[in-house]
Amino acid sequence: MKFINKLSFRIWFAINTIVLTGVLTLSGLYLHRESSQLENSLKNEGITSANTLNAAIGLYMLRGEYSKISPLTYSLQSRPNIAYVIVRDKEGTTINQKGETSIDKQHLMITKVPLEYFQEHVGEVEIGLKTKALEEQQDRLLRDTFFTAVVYSLLSLIISFLISSKLTAPIQKLIVATKKLTAGERNVEVWAKHEIVEIQELSTEFNKMAQTINDHEKILVNEIEKATRNLSEKVEILEVLASISNSVLEDDIQSIEVMKRTLISIKNYIKADQISFTLINNNERLEVFGLEQNENLSSLELKMGDKTINAAIHKREVIVRNRLHANNMSYYEQLLYYDGLRSLLILPIIAKNKVLGTLNIASQQQDYFSPNVIEKLSVFTNQIALAFDRVAAYESLQKSAYYDYLTGLPNFRLYKNSIQEALEQANKQNKMVGVMFLDLDRFKMVNDTFGHAAGDFLLQHIGKLLISCLSEKDVVSRIGGDEFSVLLANISGQEEAIDIAKKIMKALAAPVIIQGCKLHISASIGISFFPQDGTDVESLIRHADRAMYRIKKQGKNNYGIYSTYEDDNMANPIVLENDLRKALERNEFVVYYQPKIDVEREMISGVEALVRWEHPKKGLITPIHFIPLAEETGLILQIGEYVLRQACQQCVQWQRLGLPPIPVSVNLSIGQFMQSNLISNIQRIMNETGIQPELLEFEITESMSMNLERSIEILSELQKLGVHISVDDFGTGYSSLNYLRQLPIDTVKIDKSFMKGIPNDRNNEAIVATIINMAHNLNLTVTAEGVETFDQVQYLRKHNCDNIQGFYFRRPLPAEVFEQEFQHILNDIQKVTKIPI
Repeated sequence: MKFINKLSFRIWFAINTIVLTGVLTLSGLYLHRESSQLENSLKNEGITSANTLNAAIGLYMLRGEYSKISPLTYSLQSRPNIAYVIVRDKEGTTINQKGETSIDKQHLMITKVPLEYFQEHVGEVEIGLKTKALEEQQDRLLRDTFFTAVVYSLLSLIISFLISSKLTAPIQKLIVATKKLTAGERNVEVWAKHEIVEIQELSTEFNKMAQTINDHEKILVNEIEKATRNLSEKVEILEVLASISNSVLEDDIQSIEVMKRTLISIKNYIKADQISFTLINNNERLEVFGLEQNENLSSLELKMGDKTINAAIHKREVIVRNRLHANNMSYYEQLLYYDGLRSLLILPIIAKNKVLGTLNIASQQQDYFSPNVIEKLSVFTNQIALAFDRVAAYESLQKSAYYDYLTGLPNFRLYKNSIQEALEQANKQNKMVGVMFLDLDRFKMVNDTFGHAAGDFLLQHIGKLLISCLSEKDVVSRIGGDEFSVLLANISGQEEAIDIAKKIMKALAAPVIIQGCKLHISASIGISFFPQDGTDVESLIRHADRAMYRIKKQGKNNYGIYSTYEDDNMANPIVLENDLRKALERNEFVVYYQPKIDVEREMISGVEALVRWEHPKKGLITPIHFIPLAEETGLILQIGEYVLRQACQQCVQWQRLGLPPIPVSVNLSIGQFMQSNLISNIQRIMNETGIQPELLEFEITESMSMNLERSIEILSELQKLGVHISVDDFGTGYSSLNYLRQLPIDTVKIDKSFMKGIPNDRNNEAIVATIINMAHNLNLTVTAEGVETFDQVQYLRKHNCDNIQGFYFRRPLPAEVFEQEFQHILNDIQKVTKIPI
């Protein structure tokens, strides 16, 4: 019995299937065979009956004695299973018929027997056999066979049930165990020993599977926890890196503030006991900025000879001191040691192959800095280097934007801001402010005689001399060339300003030695006062300038105070405004065009339209003398529309004359820019003149972007017209680093103040290169203004500046002169391109 139970389930299933199939098959074969035999018996009965009378009927048929056939057919028809008998001759004609042929064909079996007499065919006998008895026999046979098959099938099912009962219980246990495994239970096991081999194997494999899933799940959980920890560390590092980067994205970034934020971010990440940041200053000394408990910065100066920091800076080494001790330490290490610190890590900060300083992290624990910790902390140095490089670039940019490159004095932009602040303060306190305008006498003679280097030296000397004559509250600025201006903030009266002017003239009287020659320098000084000579910056500067020119005309080397009686009509706002209105009516404004040069493609890439005023009495007047009043009175809107129309018409006219399509750029004033109908006016002029949109460019200044949201809206509408947008005087505005990436613009124009001193001024070189790279990274083109020397052209070519504009190629020209000079300009460009960079 045990052997039978241990038989393979597959064998049991095969045996049961064979038995059941055999029963059904044999039953079917038996039923078919017996039914066929009954049918054959009935048919043979008819054939035998017919054959017994075959010879006699055949003889009578041959003799034609048909009357003698009837008794014979009657004898056949009288038999129990014969329904009718029909005798036909060989032509098929019925000779004799006994019985009813109308019986339902379904209950008849028809048999035809040929009539032959001594092998001669004489006809046939058709016998209709009754099948009722046959059908009854077949029905009995079917019932008996069916009963037998059912009995054997039941036996087979009983056997199957007995087998399945042994299989169902363990499978049900496996199903329950599987549901538990699916529900999350892991310590699931089923009884592996069973009588059926397959069940035993399945149970064994199930237990192995459950154990494997449990093991793999533990491995997966461990890997997930490990990955989560690593991801968390990466996120923390990215947050610190982002914090360092964000510290230099603000409008007014300061290196000290960036250092503080950097140290706080790193300290929050590593949770070290003390962090210090070291930078090398320009005066060849080290200044260590440490983060105190209250998160304020403290500083400490070290000598350059400190061997530990010196190794990190000059040898670019990572310094690790995991066991600081009192012996054989540098001064910096001693400071840390006596503060209770026992581990030190110094990481050099390198940007553009230059060591900016070091990141120093100290801990109270010995052996704190493992290779893993050092690797994590090293990630920060690159970001710190980028941050401080950006700060340095920003500070250099700010310095160039607000300070004169030669003398280091505030430039005109910063100077005007200082005057505005002084005026606001004086207005509140009811004080007086003085503005001096100073121009050196015969400075051009110094340049022509001794060269520009001597002239530059003299300007630097004058700047220092003016500072020595002023108090701390006063501001001196180099306006341009040999012109200086002085802000006398919060003076008591005109006498104080006159005393300062005399002091300056006395200081200038001292000879200056240049190339072995004693030079005696003098200056003409004009003075205006707030509030009597003007209440705004432009008026005070303009009036001081006019007072200075009066002194120039009177013999130079003196000072003078502005007087309204000696001013000419051009200085009188009312007269000037009246003349401006007449100029519009009389078409006295003309448009000049200054070419923009694409040196690499040897072509004129465009022209800038610049307005001039042909005054009937005073001749050609440049915009600086009338544009401020035009903006103040609103006349700039009519002037601007006139310039735009003229520029568009001229662009179309040049194409008709056979010149290639030349894009023309037009300056938009702040008044025009903020017009509600600006877009419709431009669209109207473009339609009326027929200019192609891609040949028209509008130049805006950075000051127009103070309302950034409104500026973006206006510029987007302009770009929908198909025109181009450029930013003029780029790098000198308040938000150049913030708004550039947001405004929909195509080009930036580097302000001409940055071209001064190139290629000798390294700060300006760095700024120009930075602007070009930054613009190209933003898919913007770059135009450099104020290019006056070949060296400047070569520098811009070297740094892939797209377009060059300035006196080196051409000053602004009337339209007809530009047409005449067109080919000459192209020839000049080709001469430049033949010279290698």
